Amino acid sequence: MKRYFQILLITILSYSAIFLLAVAVVDANTTTDTEEPHPSTKRIAVLYFEDNSNFDSSTGCGCVPNFIGRIFGTKKKWNLEIGFVTILNRRLAETTIYQPISKDELLDAMAQMTLSPQKLRKLNKEQRAEFAKLVNADVIVLGEIKDFSPTRMRANASRTLREGGKEANNISASYRTGFAVMGYIHRAVVKLNAKFYDASGNEIATIPINVKQYHRLAGTQVSGLEASVTESGTILRFGQMSEQHGKNVRPIVKPTELDKIKKMTAPEFDRTLIGMATNEALIKVVLAIRDNYGPNFITPWEVNPEETEKKQKVDEVAMQRPIKVTYVDSENANMIYINAGSARNLAIGQQFAVFTRGEPIRDIDTGEILDYAPKRIATVAVNEIRNDRLSVVKVIDQKEELKRGDMLKTIPKEEIAKEE
Repeated sequence: MKRYFQILLITILSYSAIFLLAVAVVDANTTTDTEEPHPSTKRIAVLYFEDNSNFDSSTGCGCVPNFIGRIFGTKKKWNLEIGFVTILNRRLAETTIYQPISKDELLDAMAQMTLSPQKLRKLNKEQRAEFAKLVNADVIVLGEIKDFSPTRMRANASRTLREGGKEANNISASYRTGFAVMGYIHRAVVKLNAKFYDASGNEIATIPINVKQYHRLAGTQVSGLEASVTESGTILRFGQMSEQHGKNVRPIVKPTELDKIKKMTAPEFDRTLIGMATNEALIKVVLAIRDNYGPNFITPWEVNPEETEKKQKVDEVAMQRPIKVTYVDSENANMIYINAGSARNLAIGQQFAVFTRGEPIRDIDTGEILDYAPKRIATVAVNEIRNDRLSVVKVIDQKEELKRGDMLKTIPKEEIAKEE
């Protein structure tokens, strides 16, 4: 009898160990994100943009020698190396095909390879391959900023006409008219070199990019009449200044307004003339990655009538998918991209509750993980609709940091009204 109980106890312990091992395996396999990435998705690692532009001031011409800049108090407010990486990552995220690798992932890989920022700029082929493997990158991007110049030129032209001489009884009369034309030409120049490498460390292409943007401003000034009567004379002047700006929204070019923009990562930077040139240049970088590496797709900045029907089908499929966080900007916590846009009739200010994966829900008998309890961690509102399938939201309140894959659910208007 004693031996029977020993055999029974060993059998129970054996089955228990097998059961626990199976549960552990299931748990290990299901704790990762269950959503399969799009088959065309490519992970892009933007390592750095080296600044060789001699840019010195957001309100200057970008060409003042350092010793003159120190004399006149010129201040370089914008960090181009951080700004170009951040803006390029935003443009990559907007494609929904290219997934920019986060700053934290890049720093972890640098730590594993004991790379300083200086050593990161001197990687050989083998090191690039190792780095790409650590961050699971399909493409590595290295950039050089060769020119970054916001310049301002002013021109004046004027003419003065005089006429007079009638005299009678010691009374004289005369008049003078003047006509002046003033104009400004603002120019923004961005020149880059972009190098692309594949996952094996081999160079794909080196692409030179040159972008120029202009903004012209013209004004007139008229001095209407200047008259003198009697010997002492009486002078009457009237005139006006008129500036012709056109119907389009003007870019930010005034030094006083530029001086208020502290970082390139601020939303206001995109509205400056140099910001428009920067975004155009980095969009060309995205297009160059597509054209030299792939896959072939229509970016949000292109229109192809032949793709309209195909695009409608893609939108229909996309509308059936849950709304999720697709990218979190490491330099700006209020630049959070979601995979929904105008195709879902989103509205500016529309609020969403953000949920992340919470505690696992297990089968009571087998211990198998059936699902995860959603955990609400934040409330966000739509701040900008970029295209039909991409928007930017800002955080209203949060309990935990948002990350890629977190789920969004619309907050009913009644609930918002109660909270207010």
